[in-house]
Amino acid sequence: MKYLPFLLIALFFACKNEQKAPDTAIAEAPELPAGFSEFYQQFHSDSLYQVEHIVFPLEGLPNNADSATVVDKTFRWMPENWRMQKQFDFQVSEYSREIVPLTESIVMERILHKSGQFGMVRRFAIVGGEWHLIYYAGVNRLAQ
Repeated sequence: MKYLPFLLIALFFACKNEQKAPDTAIAEAPELPAGFSEFYQQFHSDSLYQVEHIVFPLEGLPNNADSATVVDKTFRWMPENWRMQKQFDFQVSEYSREIVPLTESIVMERILHKSGQFGMVRRFAIVGGEWHLIYYAGVNRLAQ
């Protein structure tokens, strides 16, 4: 009983010094090309930077695309219909991510709902010496 105050003080400092886990969403990915992680962080935190690093008109698919849109392949995202994309917190969301460097200058990202029924795809590439979003397929039902 006489050690209880010391135990409580030690426990208090242990909890206080406990550091928050770093955002491992990008850190757990396979080795990414140089500069991509820094670009990815800024892309999701700065709306002006994001718009400046998208190749408009942006190839892709809208959310909930119908079969005609998928077959047509002429859909393009435009600056006027773009909504800022923020980074997911994969530790608490119902989504997981697969990020794959295809080459030293192209990275593909798939964000999937844990049900396996919905997902989105983005591709990033170096354009003019800087990373840019070059393709975005919004949230759509995945083929089973």
